Order: sequence, then C-alpha cells, then structure tokens
Amino acid sequence: MARDKGPIVFLLGPSGVGKSTLGQWLAEDSALLSLEIDRFPRGDGIDAEGLRKEWDSFFSGGSPAPLVAAIRSRVAEAKAAGAVLSFPSRLVLNASRLHELRDLGVTSLVLYGTAAACLNAFLEQEKMLKRVAGDLVEFWFSQNRHSYFEFSRPEFAPFRVVAFQKDKRVSRADLVAEVQQRAAA
Repeated sequence: MARDKGPIVFLLGPSGVGKSTLGQWLAEDSALLSLEIDRFPRGDGIDAEGLRKEWDSFFSGGSPAPLVAAIRSRVAEAKAAGAVLSFPSRLVLNASRLHELRDLGVTSLVLYGTAAACLNAFLEQEKMLKRVAGDLVEFWFSQNRHSYFEFSRPEFAPFRVVAFQKDKRVSRADLVAEVQQRAAA
C-alpha cells in the first residue's frame, strides 16, 4: 500500500447518514484537512476545492494517483495530519475503484444505516436548516434510491461503517475511533 504521509479518508453514503458531520469531527479530533465536496445546495465542491482536472480524469476511469497527489499537496500546504473528503449522496464509485484508492493509501468508507434511520436524520437536518422545500421524503428517495441500493450490495460490505444502532446515531467517539482504526490499517 502506497502511503506518503497521513491518512486520506473518502466518506460516501446516503443523505442524512452524517458524512459532513463525521468529516468535521475527524478534522477536529485528528487534525485532518476537511474538504467538503458535498456542498448541497451551494454548488460543486470539486470545483470549489480546485480538484476538477484530477477528479474528472479519475472519475472517467483514469488513474487515481494524480487526484491523491493533489490532495496530499493540499494536506502539506495546510500542515494537516491528513485529509477527509465528504462526497454527495448520489456519488457511487464502484468497489474496484475504491480498491484502487486503497492501494494508494486512501481509506474509502460508506457510512450506512437503515433507510429509515438515514431518512429520519435527513428530515431532522432539513427541518433545522430549512434548505429543501416541498416533499422531503420524496426528495430523499429521488436523491438516494440508486446510491442506497448500490451501497447495499455485498461488494461494498468491507467499506461500510454502521452510523446508526437501533436507529440512533453511533457516538462521535465510536465513529471517529473506527475511522482512525481503519485508516491506520
């Protein structure tokens, strides 16, 4: 496994599962640079983070090495211990791409819970933030149906991190510890 210095963590999963929150916690607790790619509804985080060229190459099937190098460069500039990137809920990278990233020292994790737990957390968040108008349940399903189904497939099991136990969020300490353990492996 190629690992230059410090962890790089990619957080994937459905809306409401806590990707952005976990990214903030990791930034605070592990001194990681947080790159918020999931900037709904404010725009495209890939562009905002200046990673468009490297991302487009990777996303269209190219090597992940230039993307990882660009992120490592950002980590060095920020004098951070590593980086955490949280991605939009609709993004599904196939498992073989996640393995390629792993070979370059990137820990890709799919935060996961029951659809009901994710939906309820999303509804609570949107009620508080007032970002989406209309039928929020239909909105969640329209945005997450495909990715939730894909991340439920067996090939994603090694990447899943359970974010809810009995429909309650797993504690900050437990989630951060699990990510730190996986990133160190």
